[in-house]
Amino acid sequence: MGEETDGLEVSIPLQLPRPTETVALSGETRDAAEEKLSVPDGIYPEYSAIEVQAASSALLGLKGSLFDLGSYPYICLEQRLSALLPYVLAPRVLLDFGITPLKPEELRKTVAKGIQELSAYQKDSGAFGLWPDSRFEAPFLTCYAAFALVKAGQSGFDIERDRLERSLSYLHSFLREGWSQERGPFSPAEWKTIKAFALYLLAITKRPQPAFADGLFAERETLPLFAKALLLKALYYGKGLPAAQNTLFQELVNKIRLTPTSAHFEDDDGGVGRWIYSSNTRTTAFILQTLIETGREHPSLPAIARWLVEKQRARARLSTQENLFLFYALNEFYNKYEGSEDDFRGKISLAGKTLLESEFDGAKREIKRTEVKLSELGPSAEKDLTLRVEKSGDGIMYYGARMKYAPRQVFPARDEGIAVLKRIESLDGRPLEVIPPGGLVVVTLEVAVPQERLFVVVDDPLPAGLEGVNPEFQTESAEYLVGLEEEGPSLMKMWWRGFNHFEMHDDRILLFADSLPAGVHTHRYLARAVSFGRFLQPGTLAGEMYAPEVFGRSPEKVIRVARSK
Repeated sequence: MGEETDGLEVSIPLQLPRPTETVALSGETRDAAEEKLSVPDGIYPEYSAIEVQAASSALLGLKGSLFDLGSYPYICLEQRLSALLPYVLAPRVLLDFGITPLKPEELRKTVAKGIQELSAYQKDSGAFGLWPDSRFEAPFLTCYAAFALVKAGQSGFDIERDRLERSLSYLHSFLREGWSQERGPFSPAEWKTIKAFALYLLAITKRPQPAFADGLFAERETLPLFAKALLLKALYYGKGLPAAQNTLFQELVNKIRLTPTSAHFEDDDGGVGRWIYSSNTRTTAFILQTLIETGREHPSLPAIARWLVEKQRARARLSTQENLFLFYALNEFYNKYEGSEDDFRGKISLAGKTLLESEFDGAKREIKRTEVKLSELGPSAEKDLTLRVEKSGDGIMYYGARMKYAPRQVFPARDEGIAVLKRIESLDGRPLEVIPPGGLVVVTLEVAVPQERLFVVVDDPLPAGLEGVNPEFQTESAEYLVGLEEEGPSLMKMWWRGFNHFEMHDDRILLFADSLPAGVHTHRYLARAVSFGRFLQPGTLAGEMYAPEVFGRSPEKVIRVARSK
């Protein structure tokens, strides 16, 4: 063959040994401001970056909500809908102000794809389930899915009309059903909230149910604030009695919790609303949006919006429900009340390096942004970074910074309401110091909770040298004996308890449970060693999806795949 040779080039994807983490800050200034960004010790600078943003509109804050909704890693129906809804509720705002990088046609395709994917969750009854393989109906999520379809149609997107009609027919029938423990874990207050949601959807689609609405109005003292806001909308669109609408409005504003600088609402449900994703942040956002949508003016509206902005700027992570309703409320508030007289020049520098400098026109309200890798900042990236914001001209400059970094350090175990243990053993249950290449192992996960936890996800990353090989899972739970005695045989009939949805991916195993009763829950699956070497075994993370502060993580370890000597 002379000087000719053969060659083969293979691309192998490389992944960081653990997930990246993100911290963010935001603020506003009329002249200048200074913030500190603390770069954690022990990170990979080349895989870490800082994005800065600036705008003449508070709509800048909506980009953070959109980012959080789009980056949420799980795809149950609620999370899929919450990620889709911003593009349905505010397509023009997202496009005109550059909140999304999508072009108009790309946005339409995104919405069309999202609507099409809903079909996998809908059942023959017209109701929707939490997962495509869910055996039981989820009435609140049926309302949420119908809401998304209605709003998509109102915004000019193509929807499957039959799918919407079937869900509305289910909700119409649901209004006739009384609360029963056999129907699921919902409390009477949660059941009535779902009925209020159904009444709103039927009214907005021009099929009001005045008799049911009047009946629920008569029981309003037992309704959470979120349900009262839904009922107010139902009466508003269903042409209900003005006196009833005024009564609900007054009862809502009577519950405002005022501080010197802000205002918010708190549902007096004692945590009862957890099965319908309730939180004070969601309730506050939805009441603000309801008052704006129904044309109600009140001097506390700016203070309510300010409280939501403070929540948005706080470091605590919000749930997908909170992020969506916060987006919904602030978008409508800014569009109605925000002026457009701003005209200024703004500049943002980091560690003495100018990152962004531009003219800002309040009429356009576009968002300017740029990104820099930490490795490009030099030695100063190893300590606290000064973010300097300067503005000259008329108006308010809104700014934000988001740092995404890849940590090097080993994460210790954490127990913030959930404890997680992970073991890798031989098929006969022996601990393994070294895993033989090609060998099968049993991976055991133990999740311990001291009290019932709702909507729990267990995210178990696989070490790079292993791959899951058996999609047939075995799950068993060993609750506290006292708990079993108290619950009695009916425990086995409670379909919502225990792990009920499983996903096996190339790099991880995901387990989901609507409810985990107090006790230790054990899950086992098979994996095979496919590569020689030493590999990091990342910690297994378990947490409540709608209470992010409740979580736990197993310790990280190093495993070896090698031939035994």
